[in-house]
Amino acid sequence: MLRKQIMRKYVDVDTIFHIIWHNASVFIILTLRTLIFLLVLYVLFVVLDRYIIWPYLPWFFGILGIGFFVKYIIDFLNIYLDWLILSSGGITMFMREWLFDYKTDFFERSKIETVSHAQNSFWDKLFSKGDLVIKLEHGIEYPFDNINAPQKQADKILKYKTQFGLSVSSDKSTTINDEKMAIIAEALSEVVKEYMDKKTSEKEDEYDDY
Repeated sequence: MLRKQIMRKYVDVDTIFHIIWHNASVFIILTLRTLIFLLVLYVLFVVLDRYIIWPYLPWFFGILGIGFFVKYIIDFLNIYLDWLILSSGGITMFMREWLFDYKTDFFERSKIETVSHAQNSFWDKLFSKGDLVIKLEHGIEYPFDNINAPQKQADKILKYKTQFGLSVSSDKSTTINDEKMAIIAEALSEVVKEYMDKKTSEKEDEYDDY
């Protein structure tokens, strides 16, 4: 629900062809890391509470744990709300950063030069995830990390670009044909006009002879 509300601000959801998200393993690793840290923090609190008499010790560890949990929520949303959308208007990339910061980039499909993908570790192959890099004109690159099946996603983007190219070619040919028909019609009208003028002049000459 939250994703769709944000999408509507930048993209017409009725024209979306495909959406690329981050791989679910990123959330799993983030959650496990947070749980391990909170467990270590709790064990440390239990040990220190036995040997240190300080009334504010529970408050200190409690605030520290809550603060880290809030950071986990923010990091989770930053990953959850990242997306790369292929729509009829072009490609839109939304990247959420920290709490209130975000970045959006938009580029046309015709500007795409290459799409590369990579799986750089054993974990990438295990979870079928990897990185994607879209290269535009003038060497501008747009990386999108930790996505599902990077090779398939790259193929979809290239297919998306190819379909766009065909539609553009079709539109151009239609425009050229229309221009040719207009030129032909204009030329025919001039020929007919000349023919009619010639016939009229011939009849006038015949009347003059009589």
